[in-house]
Amino acid sequence: MPQTSAQWAEALAPGIREWFSIGYQNRPSLISQFFNVQTSENAEESFYSFGAVAPDAWDEYERTGIVPKVGFDKGYKTTITHKEYPLEMDIQRKLIDDNKYANVVDLATQMGSSAALKREKDAASVFINSASSSFVGGDAVALCSNSHPYSPTKSATTQDNYDALTLTATNVETIRQKMRAVKDDTGNLAGVNPDLLIVADGGTLENDAKIITQTDGKVGSADNDVNVQKGRFGYVVHPYLTSATQWFMADSRMMKQSLFWFDRSNLNIKLKDGQDTTLFSTWIGYMRYGFGWRDWRWINQGNA
Repeated sequence: MPQTSAQWAEALAPGIREWFSIGYQNRPSLISQFFNVQTSENAEESFYSFGAVAPDAWDEYERTGIVPKVGFDKGYKTTITHKEYPLEMDIQRKLIDDNKYANVVDLATQMGSSAALKREKDAASVFINSASSSFVGGDAVALCSNSHPYSPTKSATTQDNYDALTLTATNVETIRQKMRAVKDDTGNLAGVNPDLLIVADGGTLENDAKIITQTDGKVGSADNDVNVQKGRFGYVVHPYLTSATQWFMADSRMMKQSLFWFDRSNLNIKLKDGQDTTLFSTWIGYMRYGFGWRDWRWINQGNA
């Protein structure tokens, strides 16, 4: 190992990057399972919620002889701003001099793992805070709310996607029917087709989700009736959800059209420039990303 103050730190760079990467990759990511993951070259990205084209527009030509132009309400605007996440790590030179390489490996690996955990917890926060008025979408209400307005310019009537219901086969059917009845901004059916249950890891929710979606016979009954929910739903056990009562029903197709994750700057780690490395070297981890949703119709929360 080179002994000058600059050389010992620079010689560590390939190993630091490798151990950091290993720590990051050791924590499997669920982000792409729920989000439409994209890159971005801007400080922010903006979307409008789903605006529908009224089906009666197709009748205009027969009535008037004029081919109508497509027109629809742009809906509510959502802006996702990319935030910066830097973190520094110091490595003492004496660890190298004393052949304590395992300590250096642990530091870099744990920093990489922490970066992965930060991203996963941020992604899970969309679900954890789904009913919180402190986290609102473009329509100024929570993702799961009893008061979603139709559009900025049309009916003041509201719709809801939050229910104080436990996870049972009966309640799954109740919410499924409710989601299928959700309207678009023109008052027509939005075409929601729920096919996914999302629950926390461990506990009764995970067990209930498996029973409801995979049992052959009618759940909770000795009858030979077919379990009508089998085949309609898959389920995902989300290890970063924190509630023992909060569960979700989702349309997985619409989810990927509504939930967005933008990586503005990919995660990296580098030796801090211009430092005196006589006693220690400082390494900077950095990532920049943003996430959010453009529309709420893909999800319904149940909560006991």
